[in-house]
Amino acid sequence: MKTFVQNGAPIIEVRDLKVRFRKSLVLKGVSLDIHTGESLVIAGPSGCGKSVFLKAVLGLLPLESGSVRIRGVETVGLSHRRRMDVRTGIGMVFQNSALFDSLTVWQNVGFSLLHHTNLPEGEIREKATEVLLAVGLEGIEDKMPEELSGGMRKRVSIARALVTRPEILFYDEPTTGLDPITSENITQLMQKIHRQFKTTDITVTHDVKLAARIADRIALLEEGLISEIGTFDELRGKRNSPLIKSYLEAFEHPQ
Repeated sequence: MKTFVQNGAPIIEVRDLKVRFRKSLVLKGVSLDIHTGESLVIAGPSGCGKSVFLKAVLGLLPLESGSVRIRGVETVGLSHRRRMDVRTGIGMVFQNSALFDSLTVWQNVGFSLLHHTNLPEGEIREKATEVLLAVGLEGIEDKMPEELSGGMRKRVSIARALVTRPEILFYDEPTTGLDPITSENITQLMQKIHRQFKTTDITVTHDVKLAARIADRIALLEEGLISEIGTFDELRGKRNSPLIKSYLEAFEHPQ
């Protein structure tokens, strides 16, 4: 049975997080600690606010109220420049990969270094090549995104998130739209990266098999609040919860 052991102070602390879209309160007061080196999965039914939570923590959405502390620094209310400083050491893998179609693979991977550092272009290309190798891609540096399969585009997106050697990685629905074999490959890659780069991972997903494989803990989001949190095995022991029951049934009896 997999257990979770806290390791020091949380690297991310979220308190009473509320986000409103027009008249609808999407997040209704979410509180959560994420610990250094943890792989945390945010799961739940479609439309429950999973991706909203991720974007709110990153400061990509305005909050109605609440607190988000990253490495002990309160990020709510910071200036844009100061918030960008706090985001140093954080990588983001977007749901649709979000590659720039007009840039080559290595330019996509090295984008943040090209635009936010004074490193020579040759050195940035070397760093891009290094992380592409880490995600299982070789010899594609000069290809364009349109020449890549969906699985390769996802790997390039992961490489782009890794190029700055982040402490924290956010994944937004990393296996959505991928076939089962490619999804399995991405799952294995995420596990490898977590071990090799010793990252703290926060993954938003509706993929129950992915969650069971990668998560130290799973937080179930329901109607704008976290209704349950624990290891996969701990959640398995709470089948009296309708949400947990439906979640486990999707794992045990996939369509």
